[in-house]
Amino acid sequence: MKRILCVFLVLAVFFSFVACTKNQSDDTAKTTTTTTVEENPFEEFFEITWLTQNNTDFRENRWDELELEKMFNVDIQVWTQNGVVAAEMAPLFAAGDIPDFYFAPAAPRPPEGQYEEGLTRSIHIDLIKKWLPGYYEMLEAIPVGFLYNLVPGKTDEYLGITHCNIGSCQYFYDASCINLDWLEAVGYAFDESKLTPVKMTTEGYEKFNDNIFFAEGDYTFEELNDILRKFTEEDPDGNGVDDTYGMVYLNENQWTNMTQTGLFGFVQRAEYLYKDPSSGDTVPLYAFTPYRDYLQWISGNLEKGYMKRLPGEQSWIVEYSAATQNNKVGIIQANGGRYLALNSAENRTYPPQNILINTDEEARFVMGPLFRGPDGTLVDMTYDIDPYGTGNYRIQMIGAQVDDAKLERIFNILQYTTFHSDEIWTRYKSGIEGIHFKWSGEPYISAMIVTPTSELAEEYRGQLNVFGLWCYPSTIQRQIDNAEKNGYWAYMPFMHANGLFEKYAINPEKFASAAYMGYELFAKYTEINTEVKPQIDTVVKDFKTRALAGEIANYNTECILINCMLQDLKSSLMRFIIIRNLSNTIREKSSISAR
Repeated sequence: MKRILCVFLVLAVFFSFVACTKNQSDDTAKTTTTTTVEENPFEEFFEITWLTQNNTDFRENRWDELELEKMFNVDIQVWTQNGVVAAEMAPLFAAGDIPDFYFAPAAPRPPEGQYEEGLTRSIHIDLIKKWLPGYYEMLEAIPVGFLYNLVPGKTDEYLGITHCNIGSCQYFYDASCINLDWLEAVGYAFDESKLTPVKMTTEGYEKFNDNIFFAEGDYTFEELNDILRKFTEEDPDGNGVDDTYGMVYLNENQWTNMTQTGLFGFVQRAEYLYKDPSSGDTVPLYAFTPYRDYLQWISGNLEKGYMKRLPGEQSWIVEYSAATQNNKVGIIQANGGRYLALNSAENRTYPPQNILINTDEEARFVMGPLFRGPDGTLVDMTYDIDPYGTGNYRIQMIGAQVDDAKLERIFNILQYTTFHSDEIWTRYKSGIEGIHFKWSGEPYISAMIVTPTSELAEEYRGQLNVFGLWCYPSTIQRQIDNAEKNGYWAYMPFMHANGLFEKYAINPEKFASAAYMGYELFAKYTEINTEVKPQIDTVVKDFKTRALAGEIANYNTECILINCMLQDLKSSLMRFIIIRNLSNTIREKSSISAR
């Protein structure tokens, strides 16, 4: 009996063990079946064709391409054509051979034309918000961007991704520049306690740290004219030779907005429209009364020899660089940034740095808003009216063959390279720290010191910024912080830190653009412009030519103002501008912060 009980006990223990083991196995099985496997968002493989204007010297399987291909499970096929060369874009568009993602400023048709021909696809705002959230946040911050590059007739569908460069509307391209020693020689010494010195960021040029300064001048129009006269008739450089003069007259462009046209309250950009002080009408530049006064001022100075014109035999920039390099011109129209970028051979040819490098290492210059116009006016033009833009130069587009799945992957790449972090943004825009550049001081605050191409290994050469969007956040505050901490003042942080940007940035009465006017109104404006502008241009060109040649005896009786222009124009562009309300006041609508 005991033996039988023992057998039963052994069997009971055995079956209990088996049961426990089975239960544990069942629990394990249950646990295994409920475990969630993380989904790979990039599991599907894509081949993506890619074209930008920076493809010209791209090397296949370059470091940035390989990084992105591995990370996003794609094969990026970078096309070798150059997006800014019309001869290379025309065959592609004629054949309908459109890349998946591209930036082609030289495309033969505008963005809306490409879309209407079925070459590109549209992008709904919901897809941008979902797959490209960094860009959507930029639009929300400056919402005038929602109006740019819409599909005609739509309010939530876009032709592509519009460029957003906040710095471009916080930046003056040009500055007035004047020889400090000459000023002292002719009795207009500058208060040197108001000078902010420039600290060079390019290695090898530190010796010029005490040669260029920034300041706000307060010379009146009468004093400006007297300075022009004395620079020409006296001997400001003290060499005993009559070989100096006041200023080179430049045909109106981005270099002349502060030193020439800004004194009279206008700039060179044709889309800016002004409220005329005589008629009260909203008019383009050529019908703006101060334009007549400006030409009279230029003409008088040319006649007296206080200003001189370029020969006109080569490009204006080549001739201007040559005219200023010998340090015989007192007032200079200067670029607002290239005086620092001396690692570029081209930049070294521009004034005032061309003088320091080639003619006189001891010369000293002050740059900034220095003079006032006849009624105390001084304005300058921001590089762009707001951060966005229209036309082929301001949009990156998607080929019609791209479905939503591939679009999502393209946007994944662009979100990463453009909006992930400062480090990643810098990597794909400017290259690898320690190879392509190094920081002059604290990273992401100080200026970059760029490695010359000749010093780069072959695998690191070629233009960068191929795989990102043209979206640039504001860097003004960083530049101010760097300047205050490390002494690296540059022109625009100086202007912003001292409240001078808001003081001098021109705000036009109206701005002629599809984004502000809408496609329908802008199309009508363009139609009338195409019809009558050639006739107007003929009148304006003739008037200007005679003015610069000193052939106008009485400016007040000459027909350049609007009423005279309308006499022979049955359908008038200017009448259209006056009657129609083209846009709201620009700065109110774009709501751009200085920083």
